[in-house]
Amino acid sequence: MAGGDGRPPAYPEVPGVESAPVGLLPSEPPLTPAISVCIAVRDRPELLVKAIRSVLAGRFDDYEVVVVDDGSVVPAQESLAEAGLLADQRIRLVRRRPRGISAARNTALSVARGRWITVLDSDDELSEDALSRIQEFLATSGASWVYTDYQELVAGSERTIRLPAYPSASRMRWSILTRPRLPFKHSGMSMDRNLLVRLGGYDERLPIKVDVELVLRALSHGVRPRHLAHPVVRFRRHPGSVSRKRFAGLAVWFDLIDRYSRPRLPGLALGVKVVRATSEVAKWLVSVAGR
Repeated sequence: MAGGDGRPPAYPEVPGVESAPVGLLPSEPPLTPAISVCIAVRDRPELLVKAIRSVLAGRFDDYEVVVVDDGSVVPAQESLAEAGLLADQRIRLVRRRPRGISAARNTALSVARGRWITVLDSDDELSEDALSRIQEFLATSGASWVYTDYQELVAGSERTIRLPAYPSASRMRWSILTRPRLPFKHSGMSMDRNLLVRLGGYDERLPIKVDVELVLRALSHGVRPRHLAHPVVRFRRHPGSVSRKRFAGLAVWFDLIDRYSRPRLPGLALGVKVVRATSEVAKWLVSVAGR
């Protein structure tokens, strides 16, 4: 796949996207898969290959994998070529200048063809039955937004994280704002593509907590995500996955509380901020103690 000078070939320009999907020839008919698994990545070549292979190993076959390379130093195209994945027509790769996770995910949304968007973080893996379980749940529940349990792998041990279900969008919104641990995992979450587009996609003004803001925005519009009580994602906790921006994140949390708490009682928003600040400091102390 490399040119004569050893560098990967340049991507042709396409309208609205800075580089074209790899592995999709203009003569091919448009694909309309049920699910677009969307992965945004920067500089995680080995983990990216594992993530993609976990999708390919699944039992469900009506899908595509959309990978957006957000300016990796070594282009993701190279690692996929070395792994023998570029020839797989289910994989569509877009390379772009680095603009952050929100912009990368919006790029994936703009080129995805599936009715459903399933988000997969580049350092996570799907279980073999993930997409079949998700598709079955979407079909039987009539849900437009689904979040799931997940497997957490830490230092060789594995445990299942069971998440709560909520009877209303309002209850889930308050839980997100006040719980020390988020009651959802964005990786493995599946959303109706048209609904996500109507909501405006990811907020590119935020540097972090973009998944939290998106879910809060959906909840504020009355969308109630449904809980699939089955772990579909394997989340491998490693040093690179632990946020080192707790205090910067706290400023974003305060902004989200102001935007989405909508308290009826004076001073309630301040109380929520105190709760959030206390939990973030406690998590920071635990992470420091564990080093």
